Amino acid sequence: MADAHGSTQPNPRSTAILAIAKAQGLQFDIVYADTDDKENHAKLLQLNPLGQVPVFVGADGHVLTECIPIALYLTAQCDTTPFLGSSRRDYYNILKWMSLANSDLLPAVGGVILPLIGRPVAVRMNGHDCLRAFYADCRLLEEHLQANEYLVGGRPTLADFFTVGMLVFPFMVFHSVLHAEYPRLTEWFNAVYEVPMFKEVAGDLHLLDVPFPRLPED
Repeated sequence: MADAHGSTQPNPRSTAILAIAKAQGLQFDIVYADTDDKENHAKLLQLNPLGQVPVFVGADGHVLTECIPIALYLTAQCDTTPFLGSSRRDYYNILKWMSLANSDLLPAVGGVILPLIGRPVAVRMNGHDCLRAFYADCRLLEEHLQANEYLVGGRPTLADFFTVGMLVFPFMVFHSVLHAEYPRLTEWFNAVYEVPMFKEVAGDLHLLDVPFPRLPED
Protein backbone atom coordinates (compact mmCIF):
# COMPACT_ATOMS: atom_id res chain seq x y z
CA MET A 1 0.00 0.00 0.00
CA ALA A 2 1.25 3.47 -0.85
CA ASP A 3 -0.04 7.01 -0.44
CA ALA A 4 -0.80 9.56 -3.14
CA HIS A 5 -1.29 13.19 -2.19
CA GLY A 6 -3.37 15.41 -4.46
CA SER A 7 -5.95 18.17 -4.57
CA THR A 8 -9.58 17.60 -3.59
CA GLN A 9 -10.50 16.48 -7.11
CA PRO A 10 -8.40 14.89 -9.85
CA ASN A 11 -6.51 17.84 -11.27
CA PRO A 12 -4.88 18.11 -14.70
CA ARG A 13 -1.63 16.66 -13.40
CA SER A 14 -3.16 13.72 -11.52
CA THR A 15 -6.11 12.44 -13.59
CA ALA A 16 -4.04 10.16 -15.84
CA ILE A 17 -1.97 8.95 -12.89
CA LEU A 18 -5.08 7.85 -10.98
CA ALA A 19 -6.72 6.32 -14.05
CA ILE A 20 -3.74 4.18 -15.02
CA ALA A 21 -2.97 3.16 -11.44
CA LYS A 22 -6.56 2.03 -10.97
CA ALA A 23 -6.64 0.21 -14.33
CA GLN A 24 -3.48 -1.69 -13.39
CA GLY A 25 -4.83 -2.66 -9.98
CA LEU A 26 -2.38 -0.64 -7.90
CA GLN A 27 -3.51 -0.15 -4.32
CA PHE A 28 -2.91 3.13 -2.54
CA ASP A 29 -4.59 5.64 -0.28
CA ILE A 30 -5.33 9.11 -1.60
CA VAL A 31 -4.68 11.96 0.82
CA TYR A 32 -6.20 15.23 -0.34
CA ALA A 33 -4.02 18.27 0.27
CA ASP A 34 -6.70 20.80 1.12
CA THR A 35 -5.02 23.98 2.33
CA ASP A 36 -7.96 24.51 4.71
CA ASP A 37 -7.03 21.23 6.45
CA LYS A 38 -3.96 22.40 8.32
CA GLU A 39 -2.96 18.91 9.47
CA ASN A 40 -2.95 17.38 5.98
CA HIS A 41 -1.31 20.46 4.47
CA ALA A 42 1.44 20.27 7.08
CA LYS A 43 2.03 16.63 6.10
CA LEU A 44 2.28 17.68 2.47
CA LEU A 45 4.90 20.32 3.29
CA GLN A 46 6.96 17.70 5.09
CA LEU A 47 6.95 15.57 1.94
CA ASN A 48 7.36 18.42 -0.54
CA PRO A 49 8.43 21.77 0.92
CA LEU A 50 7.13 23.47 -2.23
CA GLY A 51 3.61 22.41 -1.26
CA GLN A 52 2.91 21.08 -4.74
CA VAL A 53 0.85 18.06 -5.74
CA PRO A 54 0.85 15.28 -6.68
CA VAL A 55 3.26 13.55 -4.31
CA PHE A 56 3.72 9.78 -4.14
CA VAL A 57 4.89 7.97 -1.01
CA GLY A 58 5.79 4.31 -1.48
CA ALA A 59 5.15 1.58 1.05
CA ASP A 60 8.89 1.70 1.84
CA GLY A 61 8.71 5.44 2.56
CA HIS A 62 10.22 6.49 -0.76
CA VAL A 63 8.92 9.95 -1.70
CA LEU A 64 8.50 10.92 -5.33
CA THR A 65 7.41 14.38 -6.48
CA GLU A 66 6.56 15.90 -9.90
CA CYS A 67 3.79 14.45 -12.02
CA ILE A 68 5.83 13.00 -14.92
CA PRO A 69 8.13 10.77 -12.86
CA ILE A 70 5.18 9.70 -10.70
CA ALA A 71 3.15 8.79 -13.80
CA LEU A 72 6.04 6.86 -15.35
CA TYR A 73 6.91 5.08 -12.10
CA LEU A 74 3.35 3.89 -11.42
CA THR A 75 2.73 2.87 -15.02
CA ALA A 76 5.93 0.82 -15.05
CA GLN A 77 4.86 -1.16 -11.98
CA CYS A 78 3.03 -3.50 -14.38
CA ASP A 79 5.57 -5.46 -16.43
CA THR A 80 3.06 -5.99 -19.25
CA THR A 81 1.61 -2.48 -19.33
CA PRO A 82 0.48 -1.35 -22.78
CA PHE A 83 0.65 2.31 -21.77
CA LEU A 84 4.39 2.87 -22.29
CA GLY A 85 4.47 1.81 -25.93
CA SER A 86 6.15 -1.19 -27.49
CA SER A 87 9.69 0.10 -28.04
CA ARG A 88 12.31 2.41 -26.60
CA ARG A 89 11.45 4.95 -29.29
CA ASP A 90 7.79 4.84 -28.24
CA TYR A 91 8.84 5.43 -24.63
CA TYR A 92 10.78 8.57 -25.44
CA ASN A 93 8.03 9.88 -27.71
CA ILE A 94 5.57 9.38 -24.84
CA LEU A 95 7.92 11.36 -22.60
CA LYS A 96 8.14 14.10 -25.23
CA TRP A 97 4.37 14.64 -25.34
CA MET A 98 4.05 14.51 -21.56
CA SER A 99 6.78 17.12 -21.20
CA LEU A 100 5.07 19.39 -23.74
CA ALA A 101 1.71 19.05 -22.02
CA ASN A 102 3.10 19.78 -18.57
CA SER A 103 5.65 22.52 -19.27
CA ASP A 104 4.04 24.38 -22.18
CA LEU A 105 0.38 23.51 -22.68
CA LEU A 106 -0.86 23.60 -19.07
CA PRO A 107 0.80 26.92 -18.11
CA ALA A 108 -0.71 28.53 -21.21
CA VAL A 109 -4.13 27.10 -20.33
CA GLY A 110 -3.86 28.40 -16.77
CA GLY A 111 -2.88 31.86 -17.91
CA VAL A 112 -6.05 32.06 -20.03
CA ILE A 113 -8.68 30.24 -17.97
CA LEU A 114 -7.88 31.01 -14.33
CA PRO A 115 -8.52 34.78 -14.67
CA LEU A 116 -11.87 33.99 -16.33
CA ILE A 117 -13.05 32.10 -13.25
CA GLY A 118 -11.60 34.52 -10.72
CA ARG A 119 -8.64 32.42 -9.62
CA PRO A 120 -5.25 34.00 -8.96
CA VAL A 121 -2.44 32.90 -11.22
CA ALA A 122 1.26 33.67 -11.36
CA VAL A 123 2.26 33.70 -15.00
CA ARG A 124 5.31 34.92 -16.84
CA MET A 125 3.18 35.96 -19.81
CA ASN A 126 0.03 38.02 -20.09
CA GLY A 127 -3.30 36.51 -21.12
CA HIS A 128 -2.83 37.20 -24.82
CA ASP A 129 0.62 35.60 -24.82
CA CYS A 130 -0.83 32.54 -23.06
CA LEU A 131 -3.65 32.32 -25.61
CA ARG A 132 -1.16 32.49 -28.50
CA ALA A 133 0.94 29.75 -26.87
CA PHE A 134 -2.17 27.63 -26.34
CA TYR A 135 -3.16 27.97 -30.01
CA ALA A 136 0.37 27.05 -31.08
CA ASP A 137 0.20 23.87 -29.01
CA CYS A 138 -3.24 23.06 -30.43
CA ARG A 139 -1.93 23.46 -33.97
CA LEU A 140 0.99 21.16 -33.17
CA LEU A 141 -1.35 18.50 -31.79
CA GLU A 142 -3.83 18.93 -34.64
CA GLU A 143 -1.16 18.43 -37.30
CA HIS A 144 0.32 15.41 -35.54
CA LEU A 145 -3.08 13.78 -35.02
CA GLN A 146 -4.10 14.29 -38.63
CA ALA A 147 -1.44 11.74 -39.50
CA ASN A 148 -1.69 9.56 -36.38
CA GLU A 149 -4.57 7.93 -34.53
CA TYR A 150 -2.92 8.54 -31.14
CA LEU A 151 0.10 10.48 -29.95
CA VAL A 152 2.37 7.42 -29.98
CA GLY A 153 1.52 4.16 -31.75
CA GLY A 154 -1.83 2.66 -32.63
CA ARG A 155 -3.47 2.61 -29.20
CA PRO A 156 -3.81 5.01 -26.25
CA THR A 157 -0.70 5.31 -24.10
CA LEU A 158 0.25 7.30 -21.04
CA ALA A 159 0.98 10.23 -23.38
CA ASP A 160 -2.66 10.38 -24.52
CA PHE A 161 -4.19 10.11 -21.05
CA PHE A 162 -1.71 12.60 -19.58
CA THR A 163 -2.26 15.19 -22.32
CA VAL A 164 -6.05 14.81 -22.32
CA GLY A 165 -5.96 15.36 -18.56
CA MET A 166 -4.27 18.70 -19.23
CA LEU A 167 -6.93 19.58 -21.84
CA VAL A 168 -10.06 18.90 -19.76
CA PHE A 169 -10.53 22.50 -18.64
CA PRO A 170 -9.80 24.02 -22.05
CA PHE A 171 -12.46 21.79 -23.61
CA MET A 172 -14.91 22.68 -20.85
CA VAL A 173 -14.43 26.38 -21.53
CA PHE A 174 -13.39 26.65 -25.20
CA HIS A 175 -15.29 23.67 -26.64
CA SER A 176 -17.00 25.55 -29.47
CA VAL A 177 -13.79 27.18 -30.72
CA LEU A 178 -11.72 24.01 -30.39
CA HIS A 179 -14.35 21.98 -32.23
CA ALA A 180 -14.42 24.48 -35.09
CA GLU A 181 -10.70 25.20 -35.39
CA TYR A 182 -9.15 21.87 -34.39
CA PRO A 183 -11.54 19.08 -35.41
CA ARG A 184 -9.02 16.24 -35.32
CA LEU A 185 -7.75 17.34 -31.91
CA THR A 186 -11.36 17.38 -30.70
CA GLU A 187 -12.05 13.93 -32.13
CA TRP A 188 -8.95 12.50 -30.45
CA PHE A 189 -9.73 14.22 -27.13
CA ASN A 190 -13.26 12.81 -27.05
CA ALA A 191 -12.08 9.31 -27.98
CA VAL A 192 -9.45 9.22 -25.22
CA TYR A 193 -11.74 10.86 -22.65
CA GLU A 194 -14.39 8.19 -23.25
CA VAL A 195 -11.99 5.32 -22.52
CA PRO A 196 -13.73 3.82 -19.46
CA MET A 197 -10.64 3.68 -17.23
CA PHE A 198 -10.06 7.42 -17.77
CA LYS A 199 -13.67 8.60 -17.61
CA GLU A 200 -14.25 6.66 -14.40
CA VAL A 201 -11.70 8.93 -12.73
CA ALA A 202 -12.34 12.17 -14.64
CA GLY A 203 -16.15 11.97 -14.52
CA ASP A 204 -18.54 13.47 -17.04
CA LEU A 205 -17.30 16.43 -19.06
CA HIS A 206 -19.41 19.48 -18.23
CA LEU A 207 -19.29 22.19 -20.90
CA LEU A 208 -19.35 25.74 -19.57
CA ASP A 209 -20.74 28.95 -20.99
CA VAL A 210 -17.82 31.32 -20.45
CA PRO A 211 -17.01 34.36 -22.60
CA PHE A 212 -14.14 33.39 -24.85
CA PRO A 213 -11.13 35.72 -24.87
CA ARG A 214 -10.09 37.09 -28.25
CA LEU A 215 -6.69 38.05 -29.49
CA PRO A 216 -6.26 41.68 -30.54
CA GLU A 217 -5.94 42.33 -34.24
CA ASP A 218 -2.27 42.46 -35.21
